[in-house]
Amino acid sequence: MSLELVINLVASFLAFLIGWMARTLLSYYRSTRPVARLWQVNRHAPVTAVVGDHGEGRLLWEADALAAMNVRLSLARELKIHSIKTVRASAFSMAAHAEDNVVVIGGPAMNQVWNIYADRLDIPYEFKKVDDLYRIVAREGDESFGGTRGREGGVKQDSGLVIFAWNPFEPGNRLIMMAGCGELATLAAPSTFSPEYARKIAQRFDMSKPLALVLSVEDVNDYVAKPKIAAWAYFPQPTVD
Repeated sequence: MSLELVINLVASFLAFLIGWMARTLLSYYRSTRPVARLWQVNRHAPVTAVVGDHGEGRLLWEADALAAMNVRLSLARELKIHSIKTVRASAFSMAAHAEDNVVVIGGPAMNQVWNIYADRLDIPYEFKKVDDLYRIVAREGDESFGGTRGREGGVKQDSGLVIFAWNPFEPGNRLIMMAGCGELATLAAPSTFSPEYARKIAQRFDMSKPLALVLSVEDVNDYVAKPKIAAWAYFPQPTVD
């Protein structure tokens, strides 16, 4: 093999390696890094997603199940976390799962685990039932966010709440809570963890602080636009050294 051929082969290999590294770094900074900043999962602890169920037959709500699937896809695709356990609220075991990285999907009406964690946090927003519909209301002030039950001109609107916090039972692990006043916002909430949306959130907010986001979601003739941030607030959470 001639020296010139060896040099060409080495140069080609180096060019390939540099290109691969550049693409990998670009993907990391554009996709993996912002998503990781939102999740901040402790990789040494399990991840458990809790979905709402309701009624004597413990019906699993379709919106919660689909949202859980999207959560699993986000963790697997962007963070390469594949061992994610999904349990129904009625089967959630405090002894087995309370200290995990916990993802609560579905609000207090359908998921009793929401209140278990919310009662131990100073979340600035809460769900309240008003005239047979749930709304997200500020604990201080008069802010209130809801949705429309039916469609007017093919348009349906809903509001959702996403909480980024630390697990109060094990502060080294992550707690994410997401729910909508209706199913539309519950389905849309996991989109905040898409690389594009996560990048915008990570640039705008200090993700080292517990954060509550109120989302506004619109369905126009079955086209669901990306949720918009209608309100937000940091909240204090004691940490254990």
